[in-house]
Amino acid sequence: MKSIKTFCILLAFTGLSYNPVSAQSQQAVAPTITFQNAANLPYPLTWTSSVTDGNNIYTVAGYKGGRGGYSSDVLKYSPETNSWTKIADMGGNKVQSATAYVPATGKIYVFGGIGSVSADIRTSQIFQGVQSVDIKTGEVKNLNVLNPMASTYGSAVEWDNKIYLFGGSREGKRSINSVYEFDPITLKFKQLASMPEYLQAAGAVVNGVIYTFGGYDTFLKHQGTSIYAYDIKTNTWKTAGKLPEFMSANSVAASGNVIFVAGSYDDENLLGYFDTDNCKFIKLKSNMEPRRAASSAIVNNMLFVFGGSTRFKAFNTSTLETVQTTNITPFLKNSTSR
Repeated sequence: MKSIKTFCILLAFTGLSYNPVSAQSQQAVAPTITFQNAANLPYPLTWTSSVTDGNNIYTVAGYKGGRGGYSSDVLKYSPETNSWTKIADMGGNKVQSATAYVPATGKIYVFGGIGSVSADIRTSQIFQGVQSVDIKTGEVKNLNVLNPMASTYGSAVEWDNKIYLFGGSREGKRSINSVYEFDPITLKFKQLASMPEYLQAAGAVVNGVIYTFGGYDTFLKHQGTSIYAYDIKTNTWKTAGKLPEFMSANSVAASGNVIFVAGSYDDENLLGYFDTDNCKFIKLKSNMEPRRAASSAIVNNMLFVFGGSTRFKAFNTSTLETVQTTNITPFLKNSTSR
């Protein structure tokens, strides 16, 4: 594991006094970034989860919108050919899951989400198990293990071939602050230090530190503005920064020391990035299509934002099938898509 030497992490993890607000830049003019259109998803899709293996992007299940109902598909997007293909069927509908790709096994692991979907999603049951999807063969397996923190709107990230699960909500709309490590080789869960808040929160990992951005507490019914950082090595949480506005239903993607955040429940035009070296969140201007509950991924310094929904779309459905991409090289110091 890489050593943590940056100014931001030293402040967050050595116990020094730290004011998150003072770490934010006072932006006079937001930088501008321009998206191009890529091949649409096969159908409008929201409440999906996505991962990348560094070459391709994968989505797992989700909601197809007004004309399709719920999906059990695993889709693969190839940036090289700009095309989508179906590689697997999960064998049951599932939305709002957490997923992570593990290089050592070549598989995507799927946790939580609403499974066995009924006609009324509010009466559906949260998936309690763990599934794997082999990205080469498309084989789907139900693993012989129960997920101790099964939730919806939870998050999962991979680091050093282990998976870290955090946040989400249980039945009865109870948000949780649980954090667990999952070893895909031994199929063992280990409970870790809890998050500072009970949140449905999106996050990404940089150099062994997991960062979360805002989130939603279903009990208190409020969106968060904090950026929290969890050091995997020391099993500790600290506040790493303050967001310029409330955020939830946002997607995140990391490359190098930078994490991009796209879309939000209230601000569907939101686009920005967090520099983990100096703990600054920078908002961007862009032509990104307004969206919330979307997915994003970075491959070869290209940020892809896709799917989700919007309250501004006309016609019969607010669910989106569009895919947009932009080159983020000017914002990167070094790049490793996660």
